[in-house]
Amino acid sequence: MFEVDYVPAVQPLFNVRLCINRRLNTDNLPNCAGRGSRELADRLEKQIIAEGLPTKVIRGPCMNNCAIGPNIKIQAGDMLNLNSDVSDERLEAVMVSIRAEVKKRQTAAGADVAP
Repeated sequence: MFEVDYVPAVQPLFNVRLCINRRLNTDNLPNCAGRGSRELADRLEKQIIAEGLPTKVIRGPCMNNCAIGPNIKIQAGDMLNLNSDVSDERLEAVMVSIRAEVKKRQTAAGADVAP
């Protein structure tokens, strides 16, 4: 899919779930896919792979926050509501949260194996 020298970990430390729900929109209600979440998922996954982070992007269904989506949930971590902002700056803010979660979990795993 992407041209990088990286093979994702078989077992990631955690998943990052991103809503890619698209409504039929007969009633003009907001939806995450209509606000660019599918493209955002691709960009996010590409960045995670490029940095070699041990996490996986899961494209999922509605998280019931359509009015403030796209919505991203870091497993056992932050819930991020992008409020239609899928800019490069917002993507970097999401990556900061993911990097922090990776560091936290790697630190905790290191503490578990310390003598």
